[in-house]
Parts: sequence; C-alpha cells; structure tokens
Amino acid sequence: MNYNTIFWNQYLDGDNEALAKLYPELFEPFVLKAIYYTKNPEAARDIVSSLFVYLLEQPIHLRKERWEEHTNFEFLLLAIVKNKCLDYLKIEGNRERIKSSISEYSIENETVNVDLIHHLHQCVQMLKKEEKELIELHLKGFSNQEISSELNLNEKTVRNKLSLSRKAIFKIWARITILIVLLWI
Repeated sequence: MNYNTIFWNQYLDGDNEALAKLYPELFEPFVLKAIYYTKNPEAARDIVSSLFVYLLEQPIHLRKERWEEHTNFEFLLLAIVKNKCLDYLKIEGNRERIKSSISEYSIENETVNVDLIHHLHQCVQMLKKEEKELIELHLKGFSNQEISSELNLNEKTVRNKLSLSRKAIFKIWARITILIVLLWI
C-alpha cells in the first residue's frame, strides 16, 4: 500500500490533514488532466481546487459511505475532475450560444428598433401641444414630480395627462399600423 492510499484512508476516517498531504501530490497532475479537457488553465485550476474544497466539506460519516468501496481513489477523483470539466464545457458552450443568439438578435433587430423609434416620434409629433410636451419630458427621463414642477401642474394631473397622452399615442400608432398594412396589400 503506497503513502497516497494510506493518506486517503486516513481522510476517509476523518483526518483532513491527510487530505492536505495528498493535495500537493495530486493537484498538478489533476490540473494537467483538466487542461486537456477544458483547454483553459485557469478553469482547470478552479475545477481541481473546487474538488478538494468539496472533499474537505464532506461530512465524515458520508466519506466512507461514498468512497470506501473504491479501490483506486485516484481514478475516482480523476473521473470526478473529468465530469466537472465536461460540465464546464457544456456551460461554456451554452454561454457562447446565448451570446451568439443575442448578438444576432441585436444585429437583426437594430433596423427594426430604429424604425419603431422613428414611428414613435412621428406619433408624438401628431399629439396636441400639451400632450407632446408631457410625453417628450417623460421620454427624456423626467419624473412626474419634475414634470409637474416644470409645467406648473399638480403631480396627479401630470399622471392623468400622461396616461391620456399614452392612450392617444396608441390610437395614432394603431391608425398608422393599419395604413401600413393596407399599403402592403
């Protein structure tokens, strides 16, 4: 029986110092194996480090229950590292797909967004002067209280007039949309 196996058995019996003795022997070879899978040295080091943290955090009563039957603990730990690497690759792949789809969506919809903003501004221009002034201040980010101070109106009046102005924009938007649809037919 080699020293590593003795230290592993001591760890299973509850001696965390024994795991600390295994750490320098196993860390670098495990990191190299993780780099083989992940192609990312930083991620590989994180994966192996998290394995040892996980081992330290295991309750003593579960250690033997989970790992005593394994005759080759190094193979067991390498299998855990491999699985963690595969999980990492899966997560990274998902992240890349999400980033790519967001990027494609942004590029595809940039023209649509510009058109929608242009149509919104056209709708605002069709409002009555007071409605237009309220909406423009609102779109610039002014709060209802700031708008009420600016226009010398009660804050509740501003809320009500903004609500009515929004409804007017929706009506104008609906009319424009109908006209666009009729033009395309």
